[in-house]
Amino acid sequence: MLDAATLILLVSVAPPLLCALLLGSLHRGPSGPAALALSWGGAVAALVAAPLNDRLLAVLVAEAGEAWGQAMATGASAPLVEELLKGLGVLLLLVLRPDAVRGARDGAFLGAMVGLGFEMVENRHYLTLAAVQAGAAGLWQGLWVRGVLGGLKHALFAAITGAGLGWARLAPRGRRRLVVPLGALGAAVVQHGVWNVVASQAITDALCSTPGPGAACQPAPPASALFLTVPLIVAFCMAPGAIGLWTALRRSGARAANLPPATGETNRRLHGAPHGQG
Repeated sequence: MLDAATLILLVSVAPPLLCALLLGSLHRGPSGPAALALSWGGAVAALVAAPLNDRLLAVLVAEAGEAWGQAMATGASAPLVEELLKGLGVLLLLVLRPDAVRGARDGAFLGAMVGLGFEMVENRHYLTLAAVQAGAAGLWQGLWVRGVLGGLKHALFAAITGAGLGWARLAPRGRRRLVVPLGALGAAVVQHGVWNVVASQAITDALCSTPGPGAACQPAPPASALFLTVPLIVAFCMAPGAIGLWTALRRSGARAANLPPATGETNRRLHGAPHGQG
């Protein structure tokens, strides 16, 4: 039998890792940058974001009070910090391995890998809390809600930023090379904020299933909440980002297909100069 800590670790890591393996099998590109992106998300972005978020929360609470400070941290500062750190991983890969970021689709893929690495670490924190509060039932409920239903949220947020950075890789020089990635980062932050403010609270309310105002939560959520209401909340709150990303990638693919064959300097921009020189 597995001890509780090992079980929580496996439950936290397994869904994002399976998604990463599936995405990697579908992507045509070198595997090294994908592994680096996954590692950045878990070993750098997630671990650096946690103390930064705690520090900003303390500052906001001290300046604006408990309620407003918590609200600003949840809806604004935490999404901004986390998306900046995840996007930095894609940006570093773009600089260090330009051959791995050949356009918006590669950028979105690497962003998704960063997000999945981030998800592994964040899952462990929240699933540990679920197991402490509700035992084995809380752990398996958390696996369903966080690992399965909401398991791609950080991948989606970071993929939006990555797509913007990948698009800039092929763009001609000009303001759009800066404006588009910043706009993509802003969209990722907004989508992340919507998740934190709207989806998280709606999911909590659905699982609590109180019989009336002020009443205590039910000991166990009804099956309709777990298998109907919560999936609908997740789909509704993630749909704007998913549709926007899909549309952008389709347009980017059509634009790349209409480009002339890469030769000379264009080929170096697309695939990187020999010996890793940009």
